[in-house]
Amino acid sequence: MYPGPPRRRRARPVADASLDALLDRSEDLAKGWLLALLEQAPLDDAPRILATDLTRDGPRVCEALLRAIGSDADQHRLEPDGPLAPLAGRVGELAGAAGARDTAQAVDALQAVVWSALRAELRDPDPELVSQLAERLAQVSAIMRAAALRHGETLATAESPGPVLSAVPRPGGEPGGRAGSEGALVGSEGAVAAPGPPEVAPQPSEARWPPAAAPSPPATASRPGAAAPPSRPAASLPCPGAPEPHLRAWMSHEPAAAEPAALWVGALREEIQRTGTAPLSLLLAELEDAERVLAVESEPTTTFNEFTHALRRAVRRQDILVCETHSRAWVIARDTGRSGARSLVERITRAVHDSPPWRGAPPLASVGFAVLGEDGRTPAELIEAAEEDRFVSSAGGAV
Repeated sequence: MYPGPPRRRRARPVADASLDALLDRSEDLAKGWLLALLEQAPLDDAPRILATDLTRDGPRVCEALLRAIGSDADQHRLEPDGPLAPLAGRVGELAGAAGARDTAQAVDALQAVVWSALRAELRDPDPELVSQLAERLAQVSAIMRAAALRHGETLATAESPGPVLSAVPRPGGEPGGRAGSEGALVGSEGAVAAPGPPEVAPQPSEARWPPAAAPSPPATASRPGAAAPPSRPAASLPCPGAPEPHLRAWMSHEPAAAEPAALWVGALREEIQRTGTAPLSLLLAELEDAERVLAVESEPTTTFNEFTHALRRAVRRQDILVCETHSRAWVIARDTGRSGARSLVERITRAVHDSPPWRGAPPLASVGFAVLGEDGRTPAELIEAAEEDRFVSSAGGAV
């Protein structure tokens, strides 16, 4: 027996082949989560649950949870200072939760669905492996639950009546106010705002996923002598529907006050810092004829969803997929050099080409990539190089 009372220990990551299989089934997991929510909710609440963004954003939540089970680095992304903390914070919102109790139940439902899927994937498992998976899943779920409850409390505070502040308090505070984050409200875009008249200032931490806006046409890569592309509403993960700043604003320290910082760029910067001598590539994929789809189709969502599904099928477990708009996405490819990036480009273009045809023709994608150290050493340089390469791919004919 151990002397003294037992102490809680941190669950270690569990790398298992079953996780790889489930990452390919993130949409099935999201569907199971949706069904579990509907089963436990009163019938009158069903329309509210179905009206959320769970069908689109739920797979990303499931992927983040599974990755965190197998890696401490991916678990850190869900923790308060991690780039995916705002994604975890939206779990209650995606589930149509009306309060803290509903939010906790939504996380419990997600945990139960993932555990059921894990048990189904295990073949004659070792009891110790089952125990480790259960402990790790419970630990990651607790991180998600805490993030979701914090997000819900923030929204509730923002919606409650209170004194009108003329400016966002700065650290150090002012007479009659509190210092630091207690004197401000952090919204779903990671922006700091005071109660009353909305004032927004960007924050580097990733936060996302307000209600989605209508899909917007893809931007054309900036070329010398060409007119600057208009800004477009971002539908990127995890923030579809938020106003999107230009790439240059993303990389600056002082973007426009009404524009949140590019949340995925922080993840790219983190990967650059942690990669060491390992290779890293950044890919940009864009659906060709997106403007025609928007102009012709009264309901273009199906076509754009097929594009997103194709990307999810093509990327690998170690890759990070970020949808900037409904027709434009970035892939942070870990442990991938130039030859591996070319192979991933082929996988993406083939997956998009094999998607259901649009008006009798297969959909096409133009894909560009940049390799860390060869095409750039900073997020801004990699983004620009990938933009240029995608422009060349589009001009030469998407495949």
